[in-house]
Amino acid sequence: MARKPSKVFEMPDLAEPGQVVSAGEIEFFVANGFLLKRGLLVRKDVAEALDRSWAHLLEHVPMDPAAPTLIPGDPTTWRDPAWGPLSAPDKTGPYQGRQRVYHGGATVKLHDLGSAGFLVDLLPNNPDVRAVGTALLGDLRPSERTRGVYALFPTTVPDDERGQARRNATALGPHTDRVCQQLNICAYLSDVKPRNGGFTLYPGSHRVMFRAHRFASNWSPQPNFRDALKRVVDEIQPVELVGGAGDVVFWHGRCVHSSGIHTGDDIRWALFADYTRDFATLDADEHRAVGQYEWFKDAKLFRDDALAGDDMWQDWSLGV
Repeated sequence: MARKPSKVFEMPDLAEPGQVVSAGEIEFFVANGFLLKRGLLVRKDVAEALDRSWAHLLEHVPMDPAAPTLIPGDPTTWRDPAWGPLSAPDKTGPYQGRQRVYHGGATVKLHDLGSAGFLVDLLPNNPDVRAVGTALLGDLRPSERTRGVYALFPTTVPDDERGQARRNATALGPHTDRVCQQLNICAYLSDVKPRNGGFTLYPGSHRVMFRAHRFASNWSPQPNFRDALKRVVDEIQPVELVGGAGDVVFWHGRCVHSSGIHTGDDIRWALFADYTRDFATLDADEHRAVGQYEWFKDAKLFRDDALAGDDMWQDWSLGV
């Protein structure tokens, strides 16, 4: 697929005093499929979460024993990290199908940390974050976990040595997520400057990809799914969201997105979570039976999902 380069995007200030979500923010979200809320998290709490995420990474992510040691306070140690072998994913049990920690090139995903109470309290159960989610979507399913902390490291390794690292640094990987996708959230745990891996979205792609599913929220790709994704990537210029520690991105679950281009010097630290309406869902064994068991996500397939009709906002509280 031809891929347009992303442009760095500063979210306009559409907030209004006394309103959880303003009319302007709703209009922006409906049109573009995302909304960035500045300073929604307390920076002290974010800093503590980052320190604990660093500690978890150093303890649980295997490193190449010959590689230099990563030091949290020393950016000169962050570039071109060399990891050790990962354990194979569990074939059965509660962690079936996805490693508890994952690394690939410049990316580290701390999935197992996602259920930690301090992260759940910081993001999906944070009253200010949850108020925005409720204003956009409606009554929310109780939150039990996050997806975990995702770190994107700087790298300068050339193509002929480690092509995967170079692709992570300078190219995008546009995709949409599976299981049930309604409203997703991403919190920056560190300041994210331009071209330092900022979360990247394709504005308006939620409308295109909604029509490429049979159901409104459950993963249910139609035969035109790949053509729809190609259309998005070919025609829409993606935007890279820059922001500060404590900023939170809300995006529609059908929105095409990617980790951002990273040619800078910092680590992009982000915490991801999911919101869905409080509808009846399949249990774990039923998810396994349909090949949609993803233990690291809080979102679950709805038992009785609506068909993707003409009104893509029928289960939302936006009033559009």
